[in-house]
Amino acid sequence: MLQKTLIGVLLILLSSSVCLAQTVRVEYFKDPLIPLTKELANKLEKLTISQIDSAIEKSRPIAFGTTPRDDVKHNLAAFIIRKIILSQHRPYEILEPLFREADRLMPNNYHIEIIWGDILCIKSKFEEALSHYDNAAYLEPTSDFPNTSMYTKAGFAAATTMKYDKAVEYFDKVLAVKPDDYTALMGGGTAHFELKNYYETVDYLEKAVQIAPTESEKNFIERILAQAREFLASTESSTTDEDQRFIIHFAGDSRDDIGDVTFDMLEEIYFQVTDSLNYHPDVKINVIFFLTQDYYKIGKEWSAAAAQGIQIMVPLKSGYKTPEYVKGLLAHEFTHTIIHLKTKNRCPLWLNEGLAQYQEFTASYGSADIIRPDFEGILQREFIEEQKFINLSKAQTMIRGGNNNTDIARGYIASYMAVRCIADYYGEQSFDELLSKLGEGKTIDEAMLSVTGRDLSDFEEEFSDWLRNR
Repeated sequence: MLQKTLIGVLLILLSSSVCLAQTVRVEYFKDPLIPLTKELANKLEKLTISQIDSAIEKSRPIAFGTTPRDDVKHNLAAFIIRKIILSQHRPYEILEPLFREADRLMPNNYHIEIIWGDILCIKSKFEEALSHYDNAAYLEPTSDFPNTSMYTKAGFAAATTMKYDKAVEYFDKVLAVKPDDYTALMGGGTAHFELKNYYETVDYLEKAVQIAPTESEKNFIERILAQAREFLASTESSTTDEDQRFIIHFAGDSRDDIGDVTFDMLEEIYFQVTDSLNYHPDVKINVIFFLTQDYYKIGKEWSAAAAQGIQIMVPLKSGYKTPEYVKGLLAHEFTHTIIHLKTKNRCPLWLNEGLAQYQEFTASYGSADIIRPDFEGILQREFIEEQKFINLSKAQTMIRGGNNNTDIARGYIASYMAVRCIADYYGEQSFDELLSKLGEGKTIDEAMLSVTGRDLSDFEEEFSDWLRNR
């Protein structure tokens, strides 16, 4: 039977600009619908698509006739599923009607639901894939040997769509049968990490790291473990307060100094950012004020704050600065959390950082057109007077790890100005439209084309012209 091992990518967001990626391997097409007789099953294995098509055409009048036989319907559905597997490279829009035909022949069939989920995963339609895996889990025959392969695929589909609770559920089903399954331990541990369940993260990943098959996977796990342990150590002695939108952890006695003003600022920026990006989260956002030395164990030394998923991390030295500064900083990081939720972590870094600065400057200075004073000189001299242009791919590289702080600043400025350009030409409502398209699983090229009529390459030309004319 034709099977496919897919090497996928598991992404773990450590901050708004730092993301760990780890390959995962899952097998697809292990559970096809097979014909009722062994002889026919063996024959089907050897047929070409053309021969399968011919057999399908002959069977359809009987299977969909006035007195259809169940065995003919079953076998026809099996031939259709085989055709789908052999045609997996074709667009999903061509394969979907075949699935629907098989489903009409054999409604609520366990094997059809699994293969449907497999194809959708290969096509990166993870939300729809998860729905079919859910159906398969409901339909799974009672057995002493549960389908751990299907549970694993469902777990990663759930994690990819940020349904981390469901991901944990599926990985735990695997671990109930195979307590030392590396893939389930890693998947469950990273899902718990995204849920901020740090005790569980440590529990799962301490087991996974002992059996990691490669050094790179071991390093991947150790980095997540280190962060989980640091979070536990840093928040155990903190004071926690919350309202209907935020949970805030204050290190030491900082609650007495900055607690009230922090809640007031967060209330203000909440409406600014959520209204601008047209997304109101249904979860509370965590804000953690760390002792400065603790923050720099988990953040970048040059960063004033960081966002990771639905968590904002701030060193106390930043929290005690001027109200305008703190408001801008919180707006910047809160924007990252909203983008993370709205796009399911699918936003390119230049757009993510550009929008975060757009909201930051609005909060700090009352206008998105006023840039940070320490960026103003570089913007004026290099971008406007010398007309240097940094393409957005290079801007992302600079943000992630430029040669020096000036390089990093250049990456941020280029990203911010690109967002300014989008606002000038297409209006601020285009921010919501772009993020919505990304959340649907569109690429940045597809999203830009849909919203602006230009793909990313064409937009960069437009952006370059816009900068020259400033």
